[in-house]
Amino acid sequence: MITITGSVSVSGSTPIYQVAIETDSAIREVSGDLKAELARLQGATVKVTGTSEGSSLVVEEYEILAIAGETPVVGELEVTEGGPYIFTSVGNRVAIIGAPPELLAQAGGKVWVILDSRGVVRGYGIIRERR
Repeated sequence: MITITGSVSVSGSTPIYQVAIETDSAIREVSGDLKAELARLQGATVKVTGTSEGSSLVVEEYEILAIAGETPVVGELEVTEGGPYIFTSVGNRVAIIGAPPELLAQAGGKVWVILDSRGVVRGYGIIRERR
């Protein structure tokens, strides 16, 4: 397994595009099932783990470390009678306040949110559309 940390870059346009992780010393193209998710994280700092396949890294998992210098909450968005929550990959349930309708419409999808100290949404992005 190979693990690298760097910034996500995207070049080209749909349907032919490349996603890469840029480190201080190299640029590594990524591939695999998570490529589309990583493409939605352009500019984010991530840690990716995968296997080498030619010059590409087949990503098996990734962690978002920072978006615009902020640490995001990442997970599946759920909207319940008690309000909206992000369920993280480690099982935490994080309440969010002030989510815009465009975000709430993605209930069931994988999202990132930047929250202030009170849990109010300051920024967000859709990583994977709801199923």
